[in-house]
Amino acid sequence: MKIFLIDRAGEARKVDSLEGVTLEDCELLWLDTLNPGDEERRSIQEYFGIHPLAMEISRKKEEAPRVQEFDGHTLVIWNFPHGGKAAVDTLDTACLYAFMGDNYLVTMHLEAIPEVNTVFEELKESAQLHHRNPAFILYAIMNLAVEDLFPLVEELEESIEAYMEDLLSDQRGGDLGALMDLKHRNMALRRMVFGLRDVVMRLASHGLSVVPDELVVYLMDVYERLSRLSMEVDNNSDLISSSLDIHLSAVSNRLNVTMKRLTAIATFFMPATFLAGIYGMNFAHIPEYHWYYGYLYFWIALVVITAVMAVIAKRQNWL
Repeated sequence: MKIFLIDRAGEARKVDSLEGVTLEDCELLWLDTLNPGDEERRSIQEYFGIHPLAMEISRKKEEAPRVQEFDGHTLVIWNFPHGGKAAVDTLDTACLYAFMGDNYLVTMHLEAIPEVNTVFEELKESAQLHHRNPAFILYAIMNLAVEDLFPLVEELEESIEAYMEDLLSDQRGGDLGALMDLKHRNMALRRMVFGLRDVVMRLASHGLSVVPDELVVYLMDVYERLSRLSMEVDNNSDLISSSLDIHLSAVSNRLNVTMKRLTAIATFFMPATFLAGIYGMNFAHIPEYHWYYGYLYFWIALVVITAVMAVIAKRQNWL
């Protein structure tokens, strides 16, 4: 448990527990806890007056970011991506539950979130960061999280472009499984970005009492960057669709080439089959049967015809 507070006298400090600290004597109180137990949850709920349903929601991982209002406080659920370069079909995400009141912010998470730790470490006497309002602390966390999303989206775009270049360079079908992993990963990233964008828009435009008016312009800046991310994610979807088209086209072209070569080989054997069929008939009177060099003539004719057909096939690019 980590606690940062500013008392009514304006003194900012970090403490280890809530013992001796009353909420009414604090101008700002931020409590951050990692994977709290039942007893710790119960004490936090009683101290801040958190709604039982809101506390129950925070017990399990939520895949969809959202904002939910309760009597006296607001619950904000925010997702953080992890495992940037892992080639998986879904994003490994960490979930942050932020209970925000008029003068307090309680953040809970089931696993470590570096962005939260970074903001907490930077909270000293910097009035510019916390602005003596819990909503500004939440904004600082959200702002840092959005900045960390850009490298993830760009990395995914580079992977897709590299796959396309490989397809175009050798005209092979490529690894369809890898392409589908990229597609599923991009879809998961798209759902998260659009969900986070909706959360920021609701905080900025629904007149929540816990969000001061001067914070709206900051939230809209986060919203604009999330909108830019959403466009890049949609662009990745188009690139994946193009890669899939190229993949299918390459597979089809490779199949056509294979069938063309097999047809050419079968065509080469047609004269041999024709000649062997004629002289394999069991008629008593076939003049060529009595030729002394008939067998030699047969093979000469076969080789010459096949060679001529091979030259023609080469010139016509059948092979």
